Amino acid sequence: MNRPIAALLFSATIDRIILQGIYPVLPVMVASRGVSAKNNGIFMAVVYVAIALGSWLTPRILQLYSSVGRLSVALAVLTGLALTAMAYSDSYPAFLLSTAAYWFLCGVQVNIYSVLMSFISSPQHIGSNFGSLANTTLAGAVLGGLAIGPAITSLGSHGSFILFAVATFLARLLMLLPQFDVAYARHSENLPPLKISGTLWLFLVLFNAGIMLSFIGRFNLSLAMKDLHYNIDDISRMFAWGALAVLPLPYIFGLLSQRIGGKWLLVVSLASVTLAMWLLYSSASYASFFWAGFLICIMTYCSRGVAQKIIYDMFSVSEQKRAQSMLASANWVAAILGFALVSALSSGLSLSVVSLACCILGAVVLVGLLLTRIR
Repeated sequence: MNRPIAALLFSATIDRIILQGIYPVLPVMVASRGVSAKNNGIFMAVVYVAIALGSWLTPRILQLYSSVGRLSVALAVLTGLALTAMAYSDSYPAFLLSTAAYWFLCGVQVNIYSVLMSFISSPQHIGSNFGSLANTTLAGAVLGGLAIGPAITSLGSHGSFILFAVATFLARLLMLLPQFDVAYARHSENLPPLKISGTLWLFLVLFNAGIMLSFIGRFNLSLAMKDLHYNIDDISRMFAWGALAVLPLPYIFGLLSQRIGGKWLLVVSLASVTLAMWLLYSSASYASFFWAGFLICIMTYCSRGVAQKIIYDMFSVSEQKRAQSMLASANWVAAILGFALVSALSSGLSLSVVSLACCILGAVVLVGLLLTRIR
């Protein structure tokens, strides 16, 4: 592994530790401000509109700076300000605004990592490198789940979120390596609009239906544990143990994507999240929560690297800036749809019934993916 890839993976891991660590406790933090389950879902949908907007605008934001490294550091400063604002936001509107700003900035930077990885990777290692990048999300979930909840409990929201801001800035300094600017300048060209085939649209719809279910599953799992009186530390650790159990799989999926069809790896991922929804519907024990979290993690963390590899194979290297942005934006749109769906259903249905409906939807999408030809 060369130095730029190692630096990119380390910086991405720090960002993911904070983002993934905050995510599972965010519904609880929102609920502590007296927000109902329905409005909690609306809150999550709004912040994911922000991260989708960040992903979509990444190619345009990249044009604002001649140096992608300096842009990453500038984004780190703004991210630190957003985290600090989250710590000091006691009212629901202020907390929503600051959280949306943080998610927007994360959407930009996470997408920059994907674009740069496609630029600095050799074709023979692209699958394993995207698998390693997917592993930063998983490692972030493990370490974030173990550290973020206890940090908030021991330091309070003020001290912990300021600590997260400092860590973000220090890690982002690694993006100042000159190799990133050289690679970006070499492949950043003005190209005509991407030609998107019907097969690609179908792939995006089916894949992101699975991503949508994974977000709904994580949301339902957090609230189901809260309803059974588990505290923030318990919920945070549950996600950490599930992610830890999946830890070697994203890299293995990345390697396998270079040897077998990525479609079958996506089939495994979608079958996993469908089974997780069944577990959330049929039982409510700690063991069932663990296995549901484990299966959701397969879809959340293992499938993305495979999808990035499929997109890489469909477009030239110079087109990756827009192609990877398209995939990332679609992922966040799936999250938005998932939270909107939860918000609409939770007003009249229990969490278990919502999980059953998602299980049925997952089975339908799985059949659709099996019938689709993806080269």
